[in-house]
Amino acid sequence: MKQQLIRVCPKCGSPNIRSASSVGGWLVPTTYYCEEESCGYSGSVYVEVTVDELEDLQKLMNGDNTD
Repeated sequence: MKQQLIRVCPKCGSPNIRSASSVGGWLVPTTYYCEEESCGYSGSVYVEVTVDELEDLQKLMNGDNTD
């Protein structure tokens, strides 16, 4: 069974990321915004992970890589 992928912020790892673009189409890339107040990320890149991988990614991004 294929696991569902979710988009997360590449700066803080939050799954609270939304896309917004005033111009649709192939010429202008979609901009993604992190909705976490402490982050403030906006850009055209996001990370895509499974639900199972999300916690591990967030630990790595926060510098907590001990098991």
